[in-house]
Amino acid sequence: MKDLVDLLKTNLWQALTAIFFFAFVMKGCTNNKLTQIDKKYSENTIRLESKLDSLQMQLAKYATAKEVRDEMEVVMFNYLIYEDDLDKGKSSLSDIKNKIEAND
Repeated sequence: MKDLVDLLKTNLWQALTAIFFFAFVMKGCTNNKLTQIDKKYSENTIRLESKLDSLQMQLAKYATAKEVRDEMEVVMFNYLIYEDDLDKGKSSLSDIKNKIEAND
């Protein structure tokens, strides 16, 4: 133990130089790794944002629940009108078919 203390006293500046050198090298390696990881995640983020934007654009093309409900109400209302006309004898089935084909 005493030999180790004496060795450190005589070679203190060399030991500290070695410790600081290793600390400097390790810090540099860590910063390089962090920079590489940050660059990789930035590229992935850009790719994911572009995919998300394209998905949002495709989603905007579909009808909303309110639009579907409104269209369904119009169709059902027309069906009730045609059914009422057919029951009362105001129109025949072929007349209703012709009206529907004319609207398409």
